[in-house]
Amino acid sequence: MPDKCDSQTDWHLRVLGRFALYRGTTEIAVGAGGRRLLAYVAVNDGSVDRAGAASALWPTAPAPRAGGNLRGVVHRTRRLIGDRLLVGRSNLALHPDITVDLWTCTALAETIINGAAPAGDHLLITAGDLLPDQQEDWIIMARERFLLLRVRALEHLCRRRTRERRPAEAVAAGTAAARLDPFRESTHRALMAAHLCDGDIASALRLYRCFRTRMSEELHLRAPSDLEAWEHSVITTR
Repeated sequence: MPDKCDSQTDWHLRVLGRFALYRGTTEIAVGAGGRRLLAYVAVNDGSVDRAGAASALWPTAPAPRAGGNLRGVVHRTRRLIGDRLLVGRSNLALHPDITVDLWTCTALAETIINGAAPAGDHLLITAGDLLPDQQEDWIIMARERFLLLRVRALEHLCRRRTRERRPAEAVAAGTAAARLDPFRESTHRALMAAHLCDGDIASALRLYRCFRTRMSEELHLRAPSDLEAWEHSVITTR
């Protein structure tokens, strides 16, 4: 078992794009049960109720069996990572010295939405989805929460960079947001404005027309009238 007080080694848990646990630069091989457990604790802000964890991770098992499964996974996981998984009588938690990419990106997104401009905002553009290969209910709900937060933050970032006359960065943020949510009207408006800020009228028109077609064909909705008027004004003034 790892040393209980190994404070000189950085531990990092990755759940965006794929699961990975690192001790320094070394990736730790974690079994399937341990991966699910650590991911569950991570998406619940680092601390969970034991009974709730057992129920979520083994939803079809009777409570005694689910509890026994949890105890077995906890035991095996602690043999790998020691006190990085903290165990109480009724709860489980990740040790404070473990960094989690989901937490880093969530904090970054919230800071951007609240009006600040922190360094490292490119992380929201390059981050992967939350455990995209996993389809359990608790993962799907957490993935949707993170996706919505990320899209809102990227849209805010796109608008801010446009105001700052930094169109390349604005387009990168807006494009990432539109890729994550291709039906979000406000995101497409922000990205169109970023293209116009860059003097790229053709890309702004192309983006609008793709959005209009997608709305019509997939949702059977018509584009807002002000956007139709915008397209007409752009065409007639060129």
